[in-house]
Amino acid sequence: MPSISGTHIKNFKMLARKSSEDARQYAYRVIKYCILVLLLSPGQKMNESDLAELLEVSRTPVHDTILRLSREHLADIFPRRGAFVARLDRQSVEHAVWTHRQMGISMIHSLHIRKVPDKQLSTLYLPLSQLEISLRQEDYSRCSQLFMEYYHTLYLLAGEMDLVWEAVHSTDADLRRLLYLAAQSSSMVIKGFLFELTDLTKALIGRDNDKACQIFSDHMSRMLMLLSPLQEQLPEYFTLHIAEDGGAFTARPD
Repeated sequence: MPSISGTHIKNFKMLARKSSEDARQYAYRVIKYCILVLLLSPGQKMNESDLAELLEVSRTPVHDTILRLSREHLADIFPRRGAFVARLDRQSVEHAVWTHRQMGISMIHSLHIRKVPDKQLSTLYLPLSQLEISLRQEDYSRCSQLFMEYYHTLYLLAGEMDLVWEAVHSTDADLRRLLYLAAQSSSMVIKGFLFELTDLTKALIGRDNDKACQIFSDHMSRMLMLLSPLQEQLPEYFTLHIAEDGGAFTARPD
């Protein structure tokens, strides 16, 4: 497993086992994190014994984790071949962006209608300032996480939208991986997104609802623009779809 090692795991403070976690919870959190930040690469085989040894747990919680991740479309299980990290799927990213855009516009309208105080809206600057620091430190895994923290804060401020956020967030695993790839490819991409979200925050504080909606919509559209260049640069990380006969072909492990 070339992308992950015991050293990798020990170097991430957040991957240390929490006192409140049982083995199954710990394995799920760490393995999912490693997939989202590409310590486990798309298409890479996941060996249960190796992962269990790295995490110092038995194979059972690792096996259960892989089954759970397969239901979340982050792992593919092939009979007699084993389990592999799911490749990024273009349609999944497109669906996530569409969901974020549609629900996000509703959320921004809710912020405007509720007349959220400036002091509360100013809390949006916190994940943005942390994002700027993470960019300077080239901590790209933190960058993708901070984007989601910013979006989550928007939904919290909008009020009574926890279930909406959970539904939106449940669709965006491939989008998070795409953001991580984009950050690794060019920090300028992430800087551009940072500027957009800063402008969005200013529009919200300035009570310019139309401008805020337009910025958010454009921001999400630009997420889609990442797809083609990254798929061309790293084709082995993406699921292939061929529709010449109206069907589709999903890339399988070599």
